[in-house]
Amino acid sequence: MARLREIAIAGSRSDQRLAAEVLADPEFATRAPIADLALRAAVSEPTVTRFCRALGCTGLRDFKVRLAQAVATAGRYMRPAVRRDPGERMPQMIAAGAHGAIEAVCQGIDLGRLADAAERVVGARMVRAYGSGGTSSFAAVELETRLFRLGVPISSHIDGEVQRMTAAAADAETAVVAYSVSGEVRSVVDAVTVARHYGAATIAFTAPGSPLADAAAIVFPFRVDEGLDVFRPSPARYAMLALTDLLAMAVAERIGTPAVERMRRIKHHQGLNRRDATHLPLGD
Repeated sequence: MARLREIAIAGSRSDQRLAAEVLADPEFATRAPIADLALRAAVSEPTVTRFCRALGCTGLRDFKVRLAQAVATAGRYMRPAVRRDPGERMPQMIAAGAHGAIEAVCQGIDLGRLADAAERVVGARMVRAYGSGGTSSFAAVELETRLFRLGVPISSHIDGEVQRMTAAAADAETAVVAYSVSGEVRSVVDAVTVARHYGAATIAFTAPGSPLADAAAIVFPFRVDEGLDVFRPSPARYAMLALTDLLAMAVAERIGTPAVERMRRIKHHQGLNRRDATHLPLGD
């Protein structure tokens, strides 16, 4: 797609017209016969063939396959960016995305499954949290932050090789919590598969029917509509955070008084360096 945009600006006149037509309506370009594509761009059919080869394709058929793949995986990023006045509907869009994601998670949560996951975490000698990329990495680190203060031995890992190594060192006293919006990140799927092979409890927050969902024993399936506005932050972050909150709270309630004492000690030492820390959160 980047090459098409370059040609639309700096190519020959005929190539510019072809590139502009493809970028304006990529769905049409993936379906149209060579005659229709040539007619729409006002060029000859041999020009269409040369254009495809200049892009590194063997011909029109190969070009259509590659274009269809690009449209399928990143179609919403191929549309012109929406320009709006600063602040126009922006607060409402962010709030609606967050609210919708959290509401969907809370309405769809299986409380029995949540209780089972919390029991596995509380009973583990070591908890590993895995994530990759942006949202999932954030969630894995957040789970570590939420659980260590309860006295749960936990470490988060976002490096693929470290995920595989720690999974290989897992045993029946290990609990693995894996995050993935797509459920298709190879390192996370591999790590969960390996950890489960060695007897670890495996918990996944991921897309239903995904490879990660198949690999884990306890699965919390979720799916979030990303919408068409590519500038709106992904609401999947809020879904992940809500799922993390649910698991962390369930774990805290099972630990009970010992968790409260640890939180009290943390709060006490934070308060030594802060003014009026009473109403501040445990952390920052």
